[in-house]
Amino acid sequence: MNARAALFAFVVACLSATAVQAKPYRAMVTRTAETTRSGNLELGLRYQGFFSLDFDKSQPYQQISPSARFGIVDSLEANIYLEVLALGLPGDEEFKLAFGDIPIGLQWTFLEKPTFALAAYVRGTLPTGPSDLDTVLPTLSDGTWDVEGSLIAELRPSKDLRFMLNASYLRNGTRSRGELADFDVPDAVQFGLAGAYNLDNFTLVGLEVVGRYFLEDAITPAWQDNAVQAEIIPVIRYEAFPGLVLEAVAGVSVTPGLWDIYQFRALLGGTYEFDLGEGPTLPKSEDDLRKPKRPAKKQPSKPRR
Repeated sequence: MNARAALFAFVVACLSATAVQAKPYRAMVTRTAETTRSGNLELGLRYQGFFSLDFDKSQPYQQISPSARFGIVDSLEANIYLEVLALGLPGDEEFKLAFGDIPIGLQWTFLEKPTFALAAYVRGTLPTGPSDLDTVLPTLSDGTWDVEGSLIAELRPSKDLRFMLNASYLRNGTRSRGELADFDVPDAVQFGLAGAYNLDNFTLVGLEVVGRYFLEDAITPAWQDNAVQAEIIPVIRYEAFPGLVLEAVAGVSVTPGLWDIYQFRALLGGTYEFDLGEGPTLPKSEDDLRKPKRPAKKQPSKPRR
């Protein structure tokens, strides 16, 4: 088994292990109108891998992203992400780690009703990542000054079922490529549509459709005809301990513009939210963790007389 196949086997094992584990209110990629509670801090860690059915054609990079969200006041949240690119695979002669870009965002939920909510999100990206890696997508760390503006709508038909819609404009910067000519990354419009359902107080399942359209065909020097991109993303999140959430996703590309780059991507991660005033409380033993419960058997109905 080669190194890439071994990595995929590890990812599949992790997905299987966390398939019964998720959190009640966030989707995975699509933003929700609900924000981190006032005075709370949410710390996160997420892995992304980009794979093809032919493993030798999988992208030669993975991403690891620590994150933090802070509830400034009710309905106002700040967030920051740190991104690390793993170039190649551990054990390869050319394997190396590269510090990525730093996205910083602010979300304001300006309308909050029991059945409906509206929010606005703005993000600026500090270009601390490498900009000379031509195969790295503009949506990752490509070393450019970027700005995003998004409108978020959320429909809540019941306490367990929610639908989220994101509409975004992505203003992308210029890649500095050293001795090679600079590359102006085209702007893009993006949408996200998600449905999320709480199976119980601790488990959330969902389905997302995320698409984007770049205003020019060439999105990087390496990807010359990939302007239209869309993928379907099933979501599983589970609160294993109060505030501690595990999550697993396998996004599937559905348009040729994205299929040429990767056929599917794996996302694995977790978040931990706690009150800053009280401090974190982590599980001390396995007994502290919630174990998935088997659904109760339905009692047979009595025959009608």
